Amino acid sequence: MTTYKIAVPAITEQGLDSPISGHFGHSPMFVVSTVVDGEITNVETVTNSGHSSCAEPVMALAERGVKILIASGMGRRPYMITQEAGMTVVKAEGVTVGEVLRNYLEGNSSHMGSDSLCGGGSNHS
Repeated sequence: MTTYKIAVPAITEQGLDSPISGHFGHSPMFVVSTVVDGEITNVETVTNSGHSSCAEPVMALAERGVKILIASGMGRRPYMITQEAGMTVVKAEGVTVGEVLRNYLEGNSSHMGSDSLCGGGSNHS
């Protein structure tokens, strides 16, 4: 049995129906899903508390056991911290958390590379 957790930055507390947030660090919350043998078995919403460093949201997710982070965009520093924490970062394909997760689970997503990283700031949807 293969079990892992996936986090997706979200704008609202609607679980899988929540629209994804355009930027990891400024996301109001994260939807954390547990996947067992390719099926979503649990979904929880975690508030992204204000942070003073790029490491805080990454480490909060790592403490929850997240191994895969699916995001539309993120800065170079948090990306590097995800790598140090052993997380795989995947580029989001879709507009809701559920759509993004389905695309990932069906193999329709790709790893986020340095060409997808942004310079930071809050000019994201």
